This record gives sequence, structure tokens and C-alpha cells, in this order.
Amino acid sequence: PARRFIKRPDEKARSEKISKLNDEIKQKDITINELSNKLNSTKTDSKVFDERKALQKELSELIKIQSLSKQEREQIHDQIKNIDSSLRRKISELQAQTSKNNFKNVEEIDKRVQQLDDLIATGDLKIVDERKYVKEMSSLRKLRKDFSQIENQQKSIDNDKAKIAELKKKLSSLQNKEVQQKFEEVSKRLDSLNLSNQSINEKRNDIYNKRRDLIKEKDDLYNQIRTIKKEFDDEFKKFKSQLDEEKKKRKEEEKLQNLEEQKIELRQSAELKLQEAKIPAFTQEINSIHTLLSYFDPSHVKPQPKILPTSSVTNNTNRTTTKRTVEMPSDLVVLKKEPAAFFAGTAGKKNKHNKKSSSSKKNFTVEPDIIFALSELNIALPSSSDEVPKTLEELKAKLTDFEAKQDEVTKENILKAEENLAKIDEKIKKLVEKVLGGESDETKQEAEVEA
Repeated sequence: PARRFIKRPDEKARSEKISKLNDEIKQKDITINELSNKLNSTKTDSKVFDERKALQKELSELIKIQSLSKQEREQIHDQIKNIDSSLRRKISELQAQTSKNNFKNVEEIDKRVQQLDDLIATGDLKIVDERKYVKEMSSLRKLRKDFSQIENQQKSIDNDKAKIAELKKKLSSLQNKEVQQKFEEVSKRLDSLNLSNQSINEKRNDIYNKRRDLIKEKDDLYNQIRTIKKEFDDEFKKFKSQLDEEKKKRKEEEKLQNLEEQKIELRQSAELKLQEAKIPAFTQEINSIHTLLSYFDPSHVKPQPKILPTSSVTNNTNRTTTKRTVEMPSDLVVLKKEPAAFFAGTAGKKNKHNKKSSSSKKNFTVEPDIIFALSELNIALPSSSDEVPKTLEELKAKLTDFEAKQDEVTKENILKAEENLAKIDEKIKKLVEKVLGGESDETKQEAEVEA
């Protein structure tokens, strides 16, 4: 799929907006400095300022004196209130005690006791009256003791009344009219100075207000700059996020594509091995033996060779083969071009060609391909025509051995190839799960190597 274009936030536009706002801030800073200088030059006369400062100090002292006087008066009021409350309680208790009898003091009680005692002393009273008077005298004596406590209560009441009178006198002395009068005079003078200085204050207040408004506008400009920066940062984060998502998407697509290619490669490799395993075992070796038998024995009839599948042939052609080094006899001559007949002079008469046969035996020649084929089969190269029969016997023994094991080995090869194919299918399944699950490429490479 085509790549999606993700537009990057315009940094130049952001910088231009911020630069413009900074220019406005600079202009407002200039105006604010001008107003501050103007504010410093608009001042109250120093004499008026000093006088007002002195009056304010004096007024503060007067207020302090009044405050202390007020606190002291409040304390005296509290004392009077507490004493008066105690006085009322004592008077109430005293009235409750004196209301139970007709005597006002101790003298009256003593007079009545003496009167009753005189009556009893005459001896003219009846027994009932005498007992009555004796009982009354006993009560009066007891009442006389109570009246001594009442006298003490009366003294306490009188003392409280005296304290209240003294506190009220002290309270009246604290009414400092001179301080109040002085306070009013100082306040009037301050009001007069403030009124005369009102125009200057109004001018300063006007400058203050203008400067405050400019500072507020300047703060608004700073807020606009912060908003622009924040919006750009948010857009850039969004841009980065979309870019990362697109990269992630591309990476996933590449990962899936690589996975599909890897699956095909692994499967084809396993299937190719299965096809090769179905070719009868030792086919190449058997065909090579038949070729060698025909070479050394022209009467040998070579069977029709089995045709290998194209892929198999190609694979065998490209496969690297480890070659065995063959020691050649010292009298062996290797022909690089058209080879001579296998036995030179075997077609002529024996008596006429003894010299030629001897020469042919001495110059025993073999083609390079034959040498290589024999070395692949681990069969010694014949150094003369006399050793050819032995070579033929070894070739036939090899052929018999290969043909005897061919079916069994072929079945084993097919079984191994099928097991390998099943194993590869399982590996592919795990590989798909790991790749889709976000596994690393190392796991995929490990699966490929194991396959």
C-alpha cells in the first residue's frame, strides 16, 4: 500500500507569531517604564509629606493611649459587674434570714430574753407558760448566734458597696477629654493635608491604573505565547505519534511479508527434500556403476537410466561434493581429448602385433571422468589391463550391495523427509505465532537454521 503523508507542524509560522507577540511586549515594556518614571516624578511636597508623617505618628500614639484607656475602663466595668453580682447575692441571702423573725439586731433579742427571764423569776407563771418561755429563750439564744453571722454578712455587703463606689470614681477619672480633643484636632489637620494633596493622589492613581492595565495586557500576550507553544507542542506530539504509528505499520507489513517469504522458502525446501527422498536410493551410484561396467566391459548392457526430477537434478548439480584424492600409477597417461580404444590393438592378430600389444599394455590409458567415478565409489583405479577383471568384480559387488539396500534406504529417506516436513510445518506455525506476537528476528533465524 502507498505510504500515508504525515504533515509536520509549521515551525516557521509558530516562530513568526511568537516574534510578533514579543514585539508587542517590548512596546508595552517601554510604555510601562515611561509611566514608572512619571510616577516617580509625581510626588507630594517633602514638607507636606514630613508634616503628614509626624501627624500620623502622633495620631497613632493618641490611638494607642485611647486603646489602653478603653481596656482599663473595660476592666473596671468588669470588676464593678462582678462585685455588684456578689453584692446582690449577699443581700438576698441576708433578707432570707431576717424575714423569718421580728428582730432586727442582737440588742432586741437580748431585751426579749431578759424580759422572759424576769417573768420566770417571779414564780407566778403556770408550768405550761414557764415551759413555753424557757423554750422561747432557748430559741432566742440560738437566733442570737445566727445574728452574729448576719452582722458579718452585713459588713461584707457594706465593703462591696464601698468598692463599687471607689471603682466608679476611678472610672470617671479615666474619661480623658484632652486626649479625645487632641485626637480630633490631629485628624482634622490630616484630612486638610489629604484634601490639599488630592489632585496629586488622583494623578498618581491614574498613572497606577494605566500601568496596571498595561501589565495585565502584557500578561495576556505572554499567555498567548504559552498557548501557541502548547498548541504547537500538542501538534508535534500528534505528528510524532502518527509518524511512529506509520513506521510501526510499515514495520509490521515488512515483518508479515518477510514471514510469508520465509514460510514459502521453508516449505519449498522441505518439499524439495521429500521429492529427492522419493527417488530410489543410490540411483546415482547405481547409474555410475552401470556406466563403469559398460566402459570396462563393452558387452555389458546398461539398463535405461531413471530420469531424475528437474529440481532434484538441479539441486544435485549445485551440491558441493567432497572429492577423494586418487593416487595414479606412475605409468598412467590421462587423455584430455579424444580417448583411444580401451584396449589398444585388441582387434589385430596376435602373432603379427606382439610388439604393438606390448606397447599398448605399457601405455594403459583411462578417461578423467572414469577416474573420478571410481574414486567416488572408493574402488582402486586399475593400473593395467590385467587388473580390469578385478575392478569389474568390485563394481558388480558394489552394484549388488546398493540394489539390496535400495528399497529399505529409500523408505527411510522418505520417512525422514516426511518427518522433516511435519517438523517444518510445526516450526512455521510457531514462527507465525512468534512473529505476530512481536518476537524478535533472532527467533525466526533460529527456526530457519534448525529447519
